[in-house]
Amino acid sequence: MTDNLAAQLLVAANAIESISTTEIQVLLRRAAMQINNRPVPSRSAILLQEVAEMADDFAREHDMNRDEAVNTILINWGVDAGLLEIEDINDDDENDA
Repeated sequence: MTDNLAAQLLVAANAIESISTTEIQVLLRRAAMQINNRPVPSRSAILLQEVAEMADDFAREHDMNRDEAVNTILINWGVDAGLLEIEDINDDDENDA
């Protein structure tokens, strides 16, 4: 288990009443993967259940898969936050994602 994850688990254990169920689930899933020695594959993300549901709803509404929906959501956020410019995105980047 990585030191960072171990530290996060200890903090959560010491403040269990102030940690949300979702945060605990995320920590426990990460810990289980570490214990099973199953690293998260590169270029993938573990989404919180509520986030996954939102992305799936967005994907259905826009007739796209979850990966396309998450990319679209993140691109829109990045542009709105001034962290990304549309000109920085090309078709090759979208196909690689």
